[in-house]
Amino acid sequence: MHRNSVTAVAAAAAAIGAIVATLAGQAGASARTAPAPTRVAVVDLVKVIERLDERADWEVQIAALGKKIQEEFSARRKGLEEMAGTMEAAAESERMAIRDKVAFEQLQFEQWEAIKKIEVDRERALMWQSMYRNVRAECQKLAEAEGYDAILVNDGVGEIQLQRESKSPLEAQAQEQIVRRRVLFAAKSIDVTDQLVVRMNNAHGSAARPVGSAPAAAPAPAPAPAATPK
Repeated sequence: MHRNSVTAVAAAAAAIGAIVATLAGQAGASARTAPAPTRVAVVDLVKVIERLDERADWEVQIAALGKKIQEEFSARRKGLEEMAGTMEAAAESERMAIRDKVAFEQLQFEQWEAIKKIEVDRERALMWQSMYRNVRAECQKLAEAEGYDAILVNDGVGEIQLQRESKSPLEAQAQEQIVRRRVLFAAKSIDVTDQLVVRMNNAHGSAARPVGSAPAAAPAPAPAPAATPK
């Protein structure tokens, strides 16, 4: 009877050992097949764009365009004023013809001004589209070089801004900004803003173009349009 008890205990112990070994093996297999932790970095996109050499080059180019348009605007307006001034000295029979010509030239002038405003706006849109496209491309290269799985825009760096002069209620403004945000906190250790700026400026410098040519990359929304005639 005693021998049977010892045998039963030994069998039970062996069974438990087998179960433990099986569970340990399963746990080890799960650990080996579990995906690696996702490596994430963040950037302050506003800071990146503010510090890009590409943006500075674009701004110089657009400022030159605005200056050229302003000079032509002044010349055209002066010509119109001089033409209108000739009516006073003209004979009565000639005034109607001069008035019609001034009206026609004024119409053409207004059309030209509208076209130039569109031209400046288009250039600023191309600037933003180019910078954003290059930011995305360089983020991919940075992620591949540093082993990041994702680089996110840290949209939680600024405070909620309320515009008291806006027609929209302050509460609605606050709620709208809150629901648009995705990042509530990001450790400084995963912020790669400085790295991205350095990489982009180095890449832009190595691909420097002759003065006066458009910055690299293709043509999206800009702050205020460059100064245009009014």
